[in-house]
Amino acid sequence: MLAAVRVRGQVDVKEDIEYTLDNLNLEKKNQLVVFDESDANEGMMNKVKDYITYGTVSEQLLEKLAEKKGSEVESGDAFSCRPPKKGYKGTRSQVGQGGSLGKREDMDELVQRMVK
Repeated sequence: MLAAVRVRGQVDVKEDIEYTLDNLNLEKKNQLVVFDESDANEGMMNKVKDYITYGTVSEQLLEKLAEKKGSEVESGDAFSCRPPKKGYKGTRSQVGQGGSLGKREDMDELVQRMVK
């Protein structure tokens, strides 16, 4: 499954980007949403990559989220999380440039720092 976290806030967001974020159920900063892997979901996440970070999560992390929720985690479930311990690296740069935005390989590490 894929997980997406909104990193940047709501100020000065273009209308079409805000619409896509609403469709992804990413309404607030530090909100985590879990999705099934599909081309449509990845396309929407790629469109808003300047406001979110996303990547594949492990089964162990999904179990931890299910424990927090109290039931099984399904596609589209949203979790309000705290900001990550030790913060984001940068909220205006992509992961490849040393920031926190866009697609990442180590999504588990970030979510572990956000979920207690």
